[in-house]
Amino acid sequence: VIRAISLDLWKTLILDHDEDEAVRDRVRARAIREVLGEHGVVVSEDGLYESLRRIDVLRRDIREMRDWTLTTSNQIAFVLTQASVYPSRDMVDAVLPRYEAAIFQLMPSLVESDAPQLLTDLARHYPLSLTSNTGKTSGHVLLNVLDTLNIRVPFTHFIFSDEVLYLKPDKGIWQLLVDTNELKPEEIVHVGDSYRMDYQGARTAGLQAILFGRQESLPTETLAIDSLSELATMIEEMNR
Repeated sequence: VIRAISLDLWKTLILDHDEDEAVRDRVRARAIREVLGEHGVVVSEDGLYESLRRIDVLRRDIREMRDWTLTTSNQIAFVLTQASVYPSRDMVDAVLPRYEAAIFQLMPSLVESDAPQLLTDLARHYPLSLTSNTGKTSGHVLLNVLDTLNIRVPFTHFIFSDEVLYLKPDKGIWQLLVDTNELKPEEIVHVGDSYRMDYQGARTAGLQAILFGRQESLPTETLAIDSLSELATMIEEMNR
């Protein structure tokens, strides 16, 4: 019997438009250049931008390279090193607040405009966890994004990759989800848009799973919904 729900964040609850993250990287590059300038260090803003864009390529394409990109501090250290600047703790800490604030210059939007009410309704019946990989915005900053979009309150638990140092689909993040909820794996259903990271990741760890967004060419037994409004009914059917 399913007793708790875990939800992915990006492309399940919130989303960016195509160039949003590139625009934010321009903001980040400018901020890094200005902070370095305050410390008497002159660097190329375009070079910083290229390094920031490269982080996303590494995260996407080279699995072995992703662990070092888990935290925003490590990302900043990488960008500084690429600019031939020694990434001292003081320098990284000076850049960090402006690096993480870039998301507020260009906010993501809700996948479903009625998500605040849909989540509130679900939370009346099930504890809700948010289980999300983070990118260039850390978990504690994403909490402020959730507040701004009015979707934070229904959640009981938050599991962000930069805080737990595991990335979906690694088994470690699912074990933390299970331990945090104090339930058996099969008593939790995870809902997310990625077949590999969310659906297969959760299933491999022994959890139940529902894909957010029906897709072509998936195994016929794949459970999927196109809206959070379908979730309660789907869970009722799974519990029969």
